[in-house]
Amino acid sequence: MPRSDVYTIDPISRRILRELATDGRVSFRELGDRVGLSAPAVTERVRRLERDGIITGYQAVIDPRAFGFPMLVVVRVHSVGPRAAGIDELAKAMPEVVECHRVTGSESHVMRVRVRDMEHLNEIVEQFWEYGDTITSVVTTTPVEARPVPMD
Repeated sequence: MPRSDVYTIDPISRRILRELATDGRVSFRELGDRVGLSAPAVTERVRRLERDGIITGYQAVIDPRAFGFPMLVVVRVHSVGPRAAGIDELAKAMPEVVECHRVTGSESHVMRVRVRDMEHLNEIVEQFWEYGDTITSVVTTTPVEARPVPMD
């Protein structure tokens, strides 16, 4: 799978990617109609984009409230040295951690975490105290939902 920091993507492939980012379930026939290609031609392009690692997957977007996780929190952990690896492993083992990043700055990690309630939040955060200090923010609203990568 060829990988580089920057890909050269032609305008038709950009249109295909925009359409798929908006509607990943669109049929190849409909996708072809939207971008001006036949179904076989658009299928080949999509397969090439997948093979080249530009399209890395497809997923359903599921409302976490349906499974009892209405609260989204941001947990930042300040840790130094080898303790950071412990945060990585703990975050990987916790299904409530939906995203975890090592970052520069005053914290070593920033995580998005789904919890049931404040008691559950406390249980989660306490597990990270072994590795460093935490700062936790409860998300009250989300003015910008996750959106596709800018392609312009």
